[in-house]
Amino acid sequence: MEADRDAASAAPAVPGSEIAAAADGGSAARGWLRLGRDGRLTAYASCAEGLVRWTESAPGSDVWQGPELFPVEGWAGRFTLAQDSGGFVWFAGTRHRDGAPGGSELIVAAQYQTGRPLGEWRAVGNPFPEGEREGGEPRPPQGDPVLLPDGTGSLHILATRFGTGVRGRTRHHDGKWGSWVDYQGKWAREAVVPLVTAQGRAEFLAPFRGGAAYWGQDAPGTDFRWLGRVEADAVEGTCSSHETGSGTGTYFWRHPADGGVIAYRPQAPAGRSPGLMPLGGAGGVGPVDVARTRINGYDCTVLLQRGAEGCPEIAAYPTEGEQYGTWWAPVGDRCAGLPAISRDARGSVTIAMIDTDGGLLVARQDPTDPGLAFGPWRRVG
Repeated sequence: MEADRDAASAAPAVPGSEIAAAADGGSAARGWLRLGRDGRLTAYASCAEGLVRWTESAPGSDVWQGPELFPVEGWAGRFTLAQDSGGFVWFAGTRHRDGAPGGSELIVAAQYQTGRPLGEWRAVGNPFPEGEREGGEPRPPQGDPVLLPDGTGSLHILATRFGTGVRGRTRHHDGKWGSWVDYQGKWAREAVVPLVTAQGRAEFLAPFRGGAAYWGQDAPGTDFRWLGRVEADAVEGTCSSHETGSGTGTYFWRHPADGGVIAYRPQAPAGRSPGLMPLGGAGGVGPVDVARTRINGYDCTVLLQRGAEGCPEIAAYPTEGEQYGTWWAPVGDRCAGLPAISRDARGSVTIAMIDTDGGLLVARQDPTDPGLAFGPWRRVG
């Protein structure tokens, strides 16, 4: 691992127009704003040549470094990311390469420290064997590969293909990769939705038309097992998740009737499941990003979406108190792709978006206001 730390250095900054075009084209990853162990926030995006990054110069600073481009040969233009308990940020994507089954392969890389170069991109193969063909050619995964780090130091990569199901491979804490495992779920139509609890237990939801199936670990490091399913209509590509209680996750998606946000907790105690819970946000697009913070002394869940007019909109409600309802408020001008939310080194809610020129804009929660008020947007990249 040490040998990988300087393996992928940044190239000169990519033009902002390319970043904006890629974000509006659907390349934005869920949760693309992350807090590092040193207290600095980092924002990630994509363009045709590879991964793009902006980094705070110091915790809570309005001065950021970037955008920096990390080129990836054969880059397919989309990525997902996850952060493990050690603060490492892991990335997964797809690379086109001659000789790979179907002409492409899944790749994984890591950023071990905030602001440092990425480690080497490692190919992890194709989860769907060469013998499973369509029109004479191997069929590639459907949706983006998803990463899921658990509390034992293992990293799971999961991919989906409609008609075959969900398959995963695990990089164990010693760095060795296991074989691909078939989790069935042949009707899954898009990338799985991952969630890791504070205790390190990993789980994921696999959406299909008319519902979703659910897998999880009994404890960190154990095998994933099928835990059930939910019957629910959802707009494809709009699912996200967040831990909202001790060991309990809530999943969010959009209802096809009006694009409103729906919440669901599959791990709610028996007899206490609230079922499907509407949270407003009609007309919004894509998945919501989620954070938790204290507002007026109460533990609250904060949702951030790209609204019907293409502008960021925010809502908050008492955590796991969906019955109290939400009110969505616009918090910025038109953005490219999805906005993102995190808490900074001071615990303040921070929201970010890429503007239509490809620049990074950041707004922070006003520390003098007991509610959820934000200071002005600042263009930092």
